[in-house]
Amino acid sequence: MRSSLLAAIAPIAIVAAVGVGAASAMPLVASTIGAGTAAVSACDTDGLTFHHTVDTSGRLTVVTVGSMAAACAGGTLRLTVTNGATSAGEGTVALPSAGFTGSAAVTLGPQPLSTAVTAVYIVVEG
Repeated sequence: MRSSLLAAIAPIAIVAAVGVGAASAMPLVASTIGAGTAAVSACDTDGLTFHHTVDTSGRLTVVTVGSMAAACAGGTLRLTVTNGATSAGEGTVALPSAGFTGSAAVTLGPQPLSTAVTAVYIVVEG
């Protein structure tokens, strides 16, 4: 029993020793960090619409976000659907700068059961 325990621990000790050796070989580089504040404006202030596409197995596959203002064009839309406080699916889509129609279809991954979705959150960056 003692030799099998030693055989099980030895590879862990070797990997740990290699990890420590690799970390000690990394150079230390001084860098700075800053902080500040800036006003952040919304690209749309009058609300959005949401249309959900559900497949035949009851899974939410696509969320189409509409009624977006032209000021959102050129940004990146990130969408998360949740079940309570837990993320149930998410997706990202680039909003075109030219020819923006005010809506975008976001494909979700993973694709949760529609009955498990309690909220939709979006952010437009850029």
